[in-house]
Amino acid sequence: MVEVREMAPAVTNRIDVTMGFDGAYAPHAAAVIAAVSRHADNAPFRFIILYENVSRDVQERIEKSAPGSSFIWREVGDEDVPAFESRRHLTRATLYRLGLEHLAPADCERLIYLDADITVLGDLRDLWSMDLKGCALGAVADGYLNTEHFEGKTFHQTWDLPEGEYFNAGILLIDLTKVRKEALFTKAMHFAAEHDEGLPYNDQDALNWTFWQSWQPLPVSWNVQASHLQDWAVAEQPVHRRLGGAYPDIVHFTGPEKPWVKDGYHPWSWVYWDSLKRTDFLREVSGKQGFRIIDRLRLRVRWMRKHPGRLMQKKRSTSHDHISGSSQ
Repeated sequence: MVEVREMAPAVTNRIDVTMGFDGAYAPHAAAVIAAVSRHADNAPFRFIILYENVSRDVQERIEKSAPGSSFIWREVGDEDVPAFESRRHLTRATLYRLGLEHLAPADCERLIYLDADITVLGDLRDLWSMDLKGCALGAVADGYLNTEHFEGKTFHQTWDLPEGEYFNAGILLIDLTKVRKEALFTKAMHFAAEHDEGLPYNDQDALNWTFWQSWQPLPVSWNVQASHLQDWAVAEQPVHRRLGGAYPDIVHFTGPEKPWVKDGYHPWSWVYWDSLKRTDFLREVSGKQGFRIIDRLRLRVRWMRKHPGRLMQKKRSTSHDHISGSSQ
């Protein structure tokens, strides 16, 4: 069963952003949404949320993170997962990405997909306007999984594909019109259902198989993973997969080092907390995770030592008038 709830008036020249999460990740998603709005000068977005176990009250609290934007909430149930005979581990969470072909509104032609374990530092209007050069999908290469994927093999070796690059699916720019026309996410869904026990990275593997050598690389700054911040990992990457001296537009907290986990540390953890404090969930998350004010201050000091003042100094374009005609 799909529950649809839409609020706020329609947005002119809107930008569609989609996320998928359950109740446990709802506070972190709110921090993402607050950062999206803040770094786009509170421009109106349409957020399309695929969710499970998120109450109406929590939905309303999340909506407060982006005043002026509109929200569409689509509840994903067990009955929405295709009943493939070979399906074993295909779950509702798989539909957070692969279900967009059918679950996104009919008038949605292009959209930005965001994971909930990220923090946004750039203006998503810049990402939205990028040219996909005829591809249905834009993404950033995965730093870890391009070198070794599964049982000592690369992804293309595992699936007998021509040599190519494997992308991280945490941030995607999607031409949904093209995806729907060619049923590309449905194709990925079938692949995931048939091979799910052999897919260590689940629907990300299925997407890579489906879009192999047919996706548009985005600048690394739009999906800065842990591998882009560790010298040993950077050394293994070709130059075009390195962040270099670019300022991150999106930091992706890949792996177990989530910024809300007190025992771990990520050099950009403070930026997550800076976004969370602009939501209705700061006290809830800090209390649950045992993060005191002094702990958050320590994170900020550690961040400032490596990136003093750069968050506020980052230059952004002051004009986005070109966006309205650039989505297709």
